Amino acid sequence: MIILHFINRLKERRFLEKRLNSNKSELIILYGRRRVGKTFLLEHSLKQGLFFSCDLSKPQYLMNTFFNQLKPLLDLPMDLKISTWDEFFSLLKTTILKQKIRSVVFDEFQYIPQRDESFLSIFQRWWDKEFKKMNVFFVLCGSYVGMIERMALSQNSPLYGRRTGQYRLMPMDFFDSSLFLSKMDIISKINSYAVLGGIPIYLLEFSEYSNFKDALLEKIFSPGEFLLEEGRFLTLEEFRKDPSTYFTILNVISSGRTKPVEISTLSGVEHKNIGTYLSKLLDLQFIRKEFPFSMKKPKNVPLYFIEDDYLRFYFKYIFKNIDKIYRGMGEMVAEEVLKSFSTYVSFTFEKIAKQYLIEKINPDSIGRWWDKGEEIDLVAVKDRKLIVGECKWTNKPVDNSTFLKLKRKSSKLLEYLDYDFEEIEYYLFSKSGFKNIEKSHDVHLVDLEEISKVQRHHVK
Repeated sequence: MIILHFINRLKERRFLEKRLNSNKSELIILYGRRRVGKTFLLEHSLKQGLFFSCDLSKPQYLMNTFFNQLKPLLDLPMDLKISTWDEFFSLLKTTILKQKIRSVVFDEFQYIPQRDESFLSIFQRWWDKEFKKMNVFFVLCGSYVGMIERMALSQNSPLYGRRTGQYRLMPMDFFDSSLFLSKMDIISKINSYAVLGGIPIYLLEFSEYSNFKDALLEKIFSPGEFLLEEGRFLTLEEFRKDPSTYFTILNVISSGRTKPVEISTLSGVEHKNIGTYLSKLLDLQFIRKEFPFSMKKPKNVPLYFIEDDYLRFYFKYIFKNIDKIYRGMGEMVAEEVLKSFSTYVSFTFEKIAKQYLIEKINPDSIGRWWDKGEEIDLVAVKDRKLIVGECKWTNKPVDNSTFLKLKRKSSKLLEYLDYDFEEIEYYLFSKSGFKNIEKSHDVHLVDLEEISKVQRHHVK
């Protein structure tokens, strides 16, 4: 297994280190999807300080759990108890001053206000009166993205205006994820990314393999493996009150039903309530809401897709086969999966192509477009230039007919966008190269070799 302190995350580490060395008090909100590596980043960037792990325990139990960390530093008896957050913050202040502590982290802090609505107001008072004057670095870290934004970043939050910075930690893109998969060829890396996404702890599971099929069989389609049950545990962890409904909705979306009315009908959730469920899934970054690319506010009904690559794979292939896997039929399941896997990976290839364009041209906006049966895989705008792209994950080289079809669809896109672009460029992405088509100043041909040239380097 790769033994590294980090694989990249250079921007995130620089952000934290800069704020840590600012010589003033800082209140940082760090948030992002569960398993994305927030805790690992903090533990290895802030090696000296206090680290409080929050959960859904009752407030008095939790504050005393935190207090247990302070007792040895204050030479207090271990059987001493507290009963209010004011007592805890008073003792925290004393500890910071006595031990000259620079950093304090509350990990998964959103759990505390869920159980105690007064917590944020109490913390805000202590921040205003004490902590912001003490040259201390506070991090409030959480995984429930929408809830964090409401609790800490919205104008209605007691913390609004107090934070000195915020950072949303995203899953790694394909190019960073590839650093975990250094033994694999480019096709195996893309296949693995289609299964694992950019989640470091998942990528580590495949890091010792050179063959994608072996990794798939041994690390997913084998009883007892972490990634076999991760989808179920992840969903149960987030939806303790109603896991079956969320399971069903994710299952429906994974089957290709992407319109709210379809999701409502097939999941059995009333149409008037489906928005609440979808909103929570969006908060957790399990799904994404997508409109056709537009230069104006979109009028279309949005489509919903599973955003998390591992969950997409889990509900597409693992969930319905889990009994077979436990009966020792994992190899047979893997063979069946691989028969249709190329079609599945084509969506991931579009995602990688999008990341390639972001890396190469850093567009002002980027997305996908569809209208009246027409669809373009990639649409981007850079200044007054329109960029359109087509992605082909097939065993046949892309030829001139694909380019001509893209040009035809682009003329309809131009009518739809109703905007005066100065120029248009075309990008063709192909798994199997190109035939009878030439690149030019406005036609870009991107094969797997070209994608491989986007290099990132290990950062320890």
